[in-house]
Amino acid sequence: MAVDDTRTFEPHLSRWTRSGSVISDLIVAVLFVVAIVGAAAGKLLIAALCGVVLVLVVVSRLWARLALAEVDYRCVPSNNRFMEGDLFDLAMTVENRKPLPLPWISITEFVPTGLKLAQSDAPRLSQFGMVEVKQETSLGQYERATFRHRLLAAKRGHYAFGPSRIVSGDIFGFYQASLESFRRPQGVVVYPRMVPLPNFYLPPSRPIGDSLSRVRRVDDPTRPSGLREYRPGDPARHIDWKATARRDAVFVRTFDPSVAQQVMILVECNTSELDRWSNRPEFLEAAVTGAASVAVRSIDLGCAVGVVVNCNIAGGVAPPFVAPGAGPNQLTAIMTSLAGATSMTTRPLEDVIEQNGSVPFGATVVYVAGLFRPASIELLKRLKRRGHSIVTLYVGDDALPEISEIVVEDYRSVFERTDSADA
Repeated sequence: MAVDDTRTFEPHLSRWTRSGSVISDLIVAVLFVVAIVGAAAGKLLIAALCGVVLVLVVVSRLWARLALAEVDYRCVPSNNRFMEGDLFDLAMTVENRKPLPLPWISITEFVPTGLKLAQSDAPRLSQFGMVEVKQETSLGQYERATFRHRLLAAKRGHYAFGPSRIVSGDIFGFYQASLESFRRPQGVVVYPRMVPLPNFYLPPSRPIGDSLSRVRRVDDPTRPSGLREYRPGDPARHIDWKATARRDAVFVRTFDPSVAQQVMILVECNTSELDRWSNRPEFLEAAVTGAASVAVRSIDLGCAVGVVVNCNIAGGVAPPFVAPGAGPNQLTAIMTSLAGATSMTTRPLEDVIEQNGSVPFGATVVYVAGLFRPASIELLKRLKRRGHSIVTLYVGDDALPEISEIVVEDYRSVFERTDSADA
């Protein structure tokens, strides 16, 4: 998908500027006066020289005005979904779709913070801290050029490219035209990192599943539903011998199917008890890493997984509440939500849950946080009294919190940031 959403540059949006080093409006006016005076005074050579320069000025100005007409530019990454540490290519393609050649053209693309140039030790930074990728070339009639730059997905997040700037002009360098595009709202998503949790298991709310399923997946022996005659292939352990003896025929017990255990992961994005400016970003990164790791492990265990985050999702492209599910796109939805988690919280966690619907009945709740707020602790206690199994994972740097009725597990060393992505 093109990050510029197939938007092209249009000449009527150009901002015309002069180089100022060769021809200015004052010089043009002086040349025009000299040409007229020279012709009137019979100085034909002077008048001719001034006329030639004036013709070149007119041609240059017209050339510069048409330079960016029918110029198409696209900035396309090799994909739009990555994991932290992935390398990908950014293709910058510019095409001249007119018979007028471009003797020179300069393209500047702004790469957002969190993505890095893989082959640049000292990248050029803009005033907003973004990396500037600059490319210069020339284009003939109906010619296209593509330049590829290797980028590193250094940190999780939602990133938009742009704005982009194109500058071109005439062959003499008298005038130039520049054009700047808007910042594209949709770019790439970098998913949070995950760590393997082979020894992580969830306390089941039921031995097999949580609720009845309309689609028969697994027969739950804890949900007997009736009897039927034996069919070839029925397991012998399901034979009801008393019914078989009474009816003089082999009967087997039947069971209702059940769905997988539901897991709701609560991520506390607030990492400071003081104010939003005193947040600890390393706590948030550890909590997001923990939530992503638990989500992957829970799905591997066959659970239906959802997530809740109480923060401003970057770019507003992912919901803060993902209901439990087990479809093929569920992990993508969870990772997209976690990728945009920020420490700028606007609502407490309990308000996000209340606004989007309560935790599903019987679901196991996994709470991951570097800061245990009193309101969140009370929320966990209420959920436990309602019958939910509670798993709490602590990723802060203070002493392990002690909460009555709830066991807090220390996962600081498991989800600790060991790379430079949080710098």
